[in-house]
Amino acid sequence: MYIDIHVHDRDFTQSHKETVSHALEVARDSGLDAILVMPNTSPAITTEEQVKARLQLRKDAKVPEVFYGIYIGATSNPEQLKRAVELYKKYPEVIGMKLYAGESVGDLAVINPTEQLRVFETLSNEGYNGILAIHAEKEENMHKEIWNALVPISHCIARPARAETESIKDIIYFAKATNYKGPIHIAHISTHEGVMLVNQAKKEGLDFSSSVCPHHLFYDLRKMLKPNGIAFKVNPPLRSEEEPNLLLEDLREGRIDCIETDHAPHSKKEKLEHPFMSGIVSLWAWPLFERYLQIKGFSEKRISGATYEWQRQRYNLDVSKTKRPIKNRSSDYPINHWTGLEEMLRLNNPLL
Repeated sequence: MYIDIHVHDRDFTQSHKETVSHALEVARDSGLDAILVMPNTSPAITTEEQVKARLQLRKDAKVPEVFYGIYIGATSNPEQLKRAVELYKKYPEVIGMKLYAGESVGDLAVINPTEQLRVFETLSNEGYNGILAIHAEKEENMHKEIWNALVPISHCIARPARAETESIKDIIYFAKATNYKGPIHIAHISTHEGVMLVNQAKKEGLDFSSSVCPHHLFYDLRKMLKPNGIAFKVNPPLRSEEEPNLLLEDLREGRIDCIETDHAPHSKKEKLEHPFMSGIVSLWAWPLFERYLQIKGFSEKRISGATYEWQRQRYNLDVSKTKRPIKNRSSDYPINHWTGLEEMLRLNNPLL
């Protein structure tokens, strides 16, 4: 029923947060036909050794109902990038690359603009034609010294909207400067201005796309002022109270291509105490997101496009849309980030 192109499944040294097996089980029980997993794991997925290790965990999980795709992490090392291109060609499960243009969770980031340009040059010279998904936040526009765990909303101020939009501008410039031909995907876009930049790039003939997370559609930075607001610390952060409605209309009109969750589990202690990790748990909540779009008046065609069809076509996934019984797996995780949405759906839909 759904395809999630942005999932963090952790495992190995972070198995207390999430494992490949558990993520696949939750995906199966939540109606997903495919999940595509991010490379900022520990160790990071940047080599063939790590690809093989992940695929072995996927095999051991014995959840054949869900396709398991892997992003290779892009580094500033041209030789690593060349090998990553080879891995993309060699393994059908390697569905693209991920470039972190700003620091998030883990140390897999290329934050220097000159090195980011080199990534584009190398991939262009190698003729890479797979997806390049990008975490777009520009470090020089962040103010991390503002962050204070006692004032959770300071995280939103420390990583302002401008960090996203300036990074997107850089990415557009890099694509043009290197004559980059491959598809570029802006992950978890969180600002209407960023959406407009992506759509202008499309009009100029660049192969750009974007996706939005449910937490940026439903919550705004005021959530950080509430009790346990620190639990909603995420990168990019929750935005101003105007942004969710703007982003929802961008999604409705196709200016944003699809929904992704950025499912990012941590232990309760890691979220609510030092180091106050960033991430929201969402993989189990896909049926809620579909119902939310229905209540907001999205057509069934647009819902299918935003939750399944666009992802299948963009990533050229050989998966079939299925419908299976849904099991609520929210209790698998120490924090339920979606009680607010669940309550709203109950108030708007007496069948829930």
